[in-house]
Amino acid sequence: MLDEQPSSEDLDRFGDEGNQLGWCPDCGAEVWDEAEFCPNCGAQIGGRVLRRPPAATEFHKRMMLLITIVILVVFFVVFVL
Repeated sequence: MLDEQPSSEDLDRFGDEGNQLGWCPDCGAEVWDEAEFCPNCGAQIGGRVLRRPPAATEFHKRMMLLITIVILVVFFVVFVL
């Protein structure tokens, strides 16, 4: 009988507390972090999985854009006017 579960030593050594799932960068489906291809869309992943869910990644991008715009507006108001 084969044991297919990682041992506690493996989890300690490789980190990530056993959470080895990521998200496909093309379609956002949940995939294993070592998957070569996405089972949902078939895209070649080859280790470039997203560590955050796509919704969190999109939220982060939008927040960074909003913060950049606010900084530019404040800079314009303070130094140009």
